[in-house]
Amino acid sequence: MQHESEQTQSPYQTLILSLGALGVVFGDIGTSPMYALAVCFNATSLPVIGPNILGVVSLIFWSLIIVVSIKYMLFITRADNDGEGGIFAIFQLLKSSDRISKTWMLSVLTGIALCAAALLFADGLITPALSIMSALEGLKVSFHNINEWIVLSTLLIIIGLFSIQRFGTSILGGLFGPVMLVWFSVIAALGFNQILKAPQILQAFSPHHALRLIIELGWLQSLELMGCVILAITGAEAIYADMGHFGRKPIKLAWYGVALLALMLNYFGQGAYLLNAHFTSGQNIDPFFDIVPIAWLIPMVVLGTLAGIIASQAIISGIFTITSQAIHLNYLPRLLIKHTSKDLQGQIYIPKLNILLTLCSIALVLGFESSENLASAYGFAVAATMFLTSIAFTFLVYYIWNWSWMVVIFCCFAIPLDFLFLAATVTKIPDGSYVSILISLGVLLIMVSWIIGDRYLMNKAQRIALLTPILSEVVSTRKDLHYQARPAIFFQHLSFPTKFEIAPNALLRQIQLTSIVYQPTVIVEFCCTNTPRVAENDRLRVIDYPNDIHLVSASFGFAELISLDAVEKYGQEKNWWKTQSDIVFYSAHEDLRNGAEQGLPPYIKWPFIWLHSYDQNMARTLNIPALQYVELSMPIDV
Repeated sequence: MQHESEQTQSPYQTLILSLGALGVVFGDIGTSPMYALAVCFNATSLPVIGPNILGVVSLIFWSLIIVVSIKYMLFITRADNDGEGGIFAIFQLLKSSDRISKTWMLSVLTGIALCAAALLFADGLITPALSIMSALEGLKVSFHNINEWIVLSTLLIIIGLFSIQRFGTSILGGLFGPVMLVWFSVIAALGFNQILKAPQILQAFSPHHALRLIIELGWLQSLELMGCVILAITGAEAIYADMGHFGRKPIKLAWYGVALLALMLNYFGQGAYLLNAHFTSGQNIDPFFDIVPIAWLIPMVVLGTLAGIIASQAIISGIFTITSQAIHLNYLPRLLIKHTSKDLQGQIYIPKLNILLTLCSIALVLGFESSENLASAYGFAVAATMFLTSIAFTFLVYYIWNWSWMVVIFCCFAIPLDFLFLAATVTKIPDGSYVSILISLGVLLIMVSWIIGDRYLMNKAQRIALLTPILSEVVSTRKDLHYQARPAIFFQHLSFPTKFEIAPNALLRQIQLTSIVYQPTVIVEFCCTNTPRVAENDRLRVIDYPNDIHLVSASFGFAELISLDAVEKYGQEKNWWKTQSDIVFYSAHEDLRNGAEQGLPPYIKWPFIWLHSYDQNMARTLNIPALQYVELSMPIDV
């Protein structure tokens, strides 16, 4: 779903997009009140007394203001790439700049993009388990000793949630905004009711309570506490990542008009309840569900579970999207991607990834068994993603916009704060943050292995490669070739730069084996641009050679999925073919073998061989009929 230009949006359209943003963009941060304040006290063993309550609530409030309202809303959302946001969008913007030309700069930016993508994957694995489990744990207020039932129910909901991904999220997506509007309204009302009973909680608006608590605790305990406070802003990274779906204006309206006010009222309401309650030392607290009237508890658990599912669905869809972009940028193998909507190109489903997400989410639920334990593993991925986004944004402001004064302002508050949150989550490594680190490192190793392995294959292929102009001359000089009056498309399946005009290995092997030259012979290569979308007029670049050989470069933005539609239409206009059924398609596929004396290092080789086994052929990627597709195997020692 791509938003219209914000200048042409009517007020009604802006409101509809804002309602959608409530569900997709703020679904994650909107469910944080279920566990964030409770974890701040339970995980740190902080005494539940007046000064501490005011300090913690003040820390949460000012974190929301500084990180979300100022850093993301006022600064980072300005960095849009043709309306798109996210780490890959900002990465492609930087790559397109002439000032980012040094190899080390490109390497640093690539590393930032890959690390941020890996961290988002870890974030997405933990979110479903944490959000759904924390909602169901509200039942503990009225029912005791039901931990096993909560774990079982969480598993069933997670399995059901991932099972429906194959059908698309259009129906569920239509409920996102309205359900989250009800959710924000209810938590705001519950919090406001408690504030009326203890208005002294409003003192937490003053930041001096937060500063006083940090000074009293000292650095070590303060870092431990900040590692819990960050749970209140998890989901803020989705603001920039999902900007392309809704636009900056609707997201700002949804935040300032609904989400921020509701979160503020609820956190202050929980704090007000704690001020009036009396807890013994070491007693676990759950202020979110404690302020819910007993008669409303079951409906609130149901509503909270729905909100948790929505938060989970938003991050699952985000992982599918960023994985698709990584595949298009050649950071991952070509996994099977299915469209789940005829109208919305962005709704996709990746079966193998969905299975992996399901298994990992189940393992996390079984391994941690409670939302409080799982919350310890959650913060690092969020803090690291925010920190890397701030670094990338600083590069953008300095090298693209040349706003030196803005770099100074941004760096003075955003990067130190992000580093503080990151350092705080590092202190929680023994308690569970190691899980998100291991997941991120595993995903990062996968992407790095694929990138290095793909370049290795290109270097191997270059040794036998032939430039298309030279191939055309060779064809002219050979008298033993047979010209077949049938169109054929040969795919350049390796990601060579288009300027090289390298003939595909499939074409070279086909001529070598059969001595047949198809008329016409059409070489098709797919190129990824630095923009999210490419205008249809700029989609194709065609070079014609003698002997009816043609090179067609089809460009696609990093937010688009590749297809043959434009190539087939162009071929019909040139009278190369009448329909797709006239064409025979050729591609090559490497048969990787372990045997090269100076091949890839083992820690790269084995992940790459494993990944390459999942790299689907062009026939499945482009939905080409199997009977019209020929794949030539190429044995390669790695």
